[in-house]
Amino acid sequence: MKVLIKPRLELLKFFAREDVKSKYRQILGSNTQVIFYDEIKSEEKIQVIHEIDVLIGPKIDESEFDLYKNLKMHQTFATGLEEFNFNFYKNNNIILCNSHTHSKIIAEYGFALLFSIAKELITNDQLLREGNWDYTLHPAITLFGKTILFLGYGNIARMFKELCEPLGMNFIAVKRTRQCDDSDVKIFTSEEKLVAIRQANIIINCLPLTKKTINFINVDEFDAMKPTVIIINVGRGVTINEEALFNALKNKKIRGAAIDVWYNYPEVRGGEKQEPYPCYPSKFPFHKLKNVIMTAHRAWQSDALMTDLKPFLNNVNRFIRGEKPVNIVNLDEQY
Repeated sequence: MKVLIKPRLELLKFFAREDVKSKYRQILGSNTQVIFYDEIKSEEKIQVIHEIDVLIGPKIDESEFDLYKNLKMHQTFATGLEEFNFNFYKNNNIILCNSHTHSKIIAEYGFALLFSIAKELITNDQLLREGNWDYTLHPAITLFGKTILFLGYGNIARMFKELCEPLGMNFIAVKRTRQCDDSDVKIFTSEEKLVAIRQANIIINCLPLTKKTINFINVDEFDAMKPTVIIINVGRGVTINEEALFNALKNKKIRGAAIDVWYNYPEVRGGEKQEPYPCYPSKFPFHKLKNVIMTAHRAWQSDALMTDLKPFLNNVNRFIRGEKPVNIVNLDEQY
């Protein structure tokens, strides 16, 4: 079995390390031919790609579809799949599996966003930097005993719930089905989302981007919210309607939001090579609002990035042994 490791550009340095390559080879076993993209000679790349059985890496560019003649499984590093061409996998009977190794990191980051907006840390920090000690301008709210609503109840939401449990919160969630292993979480279906929204003090959006989740939260949903609601978005930007969210914040129909996922991204992200610069994350001026915390889609990034290789490599091993992998993407549901 031939396995090709082809990382995204920003991870090339990490995957060039010999200790990382050694771990990959060790976990995948001596009976698997592990090939790293950076080690392939330019003139051999087409032939190598023709022959691989498994790809570990990001989305395949559509211009390269014809090269993957023997591909049977594609294991991604990440969870999001909105840029993938699902017909390619359907038409060629290729198993596509995503990864949830970032879930703990993203949940932790979302938890930090929740505390930051609830305690008004940034606005109060700015006040004191100006020499202003008026603690009544941006009062904090307590999180103990509040009702927290998860939009989507997958790995990130479950990790987030674990972090919130010491606060004695009430947990509710909106998901596709009522099936849930956590008995202390009250489940609502998508058709019942307004009922759930009316109960929430805090809304944590963990929804992936699929054809069914675009604008999942729109004007009607904001009208159903309490004026004290806080929204944390670590799912995908367009699952919450852009204009409706901006207007709700601007007009103070909700208390605030902390957002890591957006509507407009630069072609090249960050650093001196960012293009264009500046690049605002929306056509609406969120950056001028005081009741929003904004970060640049970086919840996944931490010192723990890619340190736990076993989950998705063991998933590849399942496939190699003829077992059914986990995290197989439903190509019709796109998740």
